[in-house]
Amino acid sequence: MAAYKSGVLSAIAEVETALVRIDSTRRRIGDASGAASNYRAYFNAIDANWKAGGVSLLDREEARRSAQSAEITLIEIRRDAVRYWIALYKALGGGWDAATLSPAQDQPKPQGLL
Repeated sequence: MAAYKSGVLSAIAEVETALVRIDSTRRRIGDASGAASNYRAYFNAIDANWKAGGVSLLDREEARRSAQSAEITLIEIRRDAVRYWIALYKALGGGWDAATLSPAQDQPKPQGLL
């Protein structure tokens, strides 16, 4: 009975942790999406100014790197959100078999292309 209670409490803790992470990530996605949009607009303005001869190539590249960094951060946060949804699914008792995730490994590789 104690082992069962411990298992249930552990499952509840896993679900709660996954839900907190999902909520936190949802807010972070909103913030990162806004930042990425603003950096993209900033880069477009700098790019137009660079084409008109108003700023240096270095300024343009710094703006491009900033915009790209913001986009990468947004992608990473979205990736984390997917991981947290998977953790929630697993914590709720969803079946999970790594072998079913990659059926392409079971298929033979095409011959004659080497």
